[in-house]
Amino acid sequence: MSCILIHATKQNGASAALPPQIVSSSTSVIRPPSEQAMRYSSRDTVDSRKHSEHTNPYSPHESFVERSSGRHLSRGDASDTIDYPLDFSWGYAWPKPPVLPDELDRLAMLRSFDILDSPTEDVFDIICELASNALKCPIAVVSLIDEDRQWFKASVGLAQTEIPRNVSFCAHTIISKEPMVVLDALQDKRFMKNPLVTGAASIRFYAGSPICTPSGHVIGTVFVFDNQPRTSCDLATLEKLSNVAMKNLEDRNRARSSTMSMKDGAAETTAVVVAPPPPPNAQLDSQDLVVQAANNTFDGQVVAGPKMETMLMDLLC
Repeated sequence: MSCILIHATKQNGASAALPPQIVSSSTSVIRPPSEQAMRYSSRDTVDSRKHSEHTNPYSPHESFVERSSGRHLSRGDASDTIDYPLDFSWGYAWPKPPVLPDELDRLAMLRSFDILDSPTEDVFDIICELASNALKCPIAVVSLIDEDRQWFKASVGLAQTEIPRNVSFCAHTIISKEPMVVLDALQDKRFMKNPLVTGAASIRFYAGSPICTPSGHVIGTVFVFDNQPRTSCDLATLEKLSNVAMKNLEDRNRARSSTMSMKDGAAETTAVVVAPPPPPNAQLDSQDLVVQAANNTFDGQVVAGPKMETMLMDLLC
């Protein structure tokens, strides 16, 4: 995973590659040294959590990871508890990513959007720019969580398009429909030994809001990174942007289905189907404008950046 973060590389003046014992290639998934280490049960997981809390030298008394119960979080609100078990039994100093009970359904839902490895689209690029500006973070990403990787649909400040799920902060975010904030990664037992924190990337602050489908499946996140810890975080804009990302994924899916239906109909009737033009002087609200922008992007039409940004800002207001 060479050159993982443009920002971090420039700041640290060093290669952002993870240690060779962690990742063997740019797209490889981190794996434990043996299959024996991978075997665990729910009892083992709970026991591992208890063991790590009492004997793991990397587990501080206080965790600065917070789940959102409102719009604004500060360090004074931090809780000592993590509401799911951590499993350190795989040979690495950071825990395994949580196992989701609905993982198969979640993956099927993700793949139904046909979004993975697709080209860049203006609307998602603008979402990243807005997230970066709103939270004053050099790194912002719209991401989708696949089976063994976190793929970046759009990003600001990143050199890579994906990372292994085994080191992903967002692998922890997607266990809930609420945003997750890590005010200081070096003070949290889940992430303090993560190579994104200990390596050249030097991540200290994270905030991520889940992209949740109407069916309740979390398929991705809108998240930000910073190399400096924080004492507070305002999540309002990040939550709105994750909702906007989900809305655009749905609109994109509908546009794709509609286009495929039109092509199928044309093949059967050998007739050319032309969509009627919009009525003159039609008044569109801000949500309609974003839908139109997403459809235009899918159809290959170019929408100017400033115009797209104005549409999204109107929607957020």
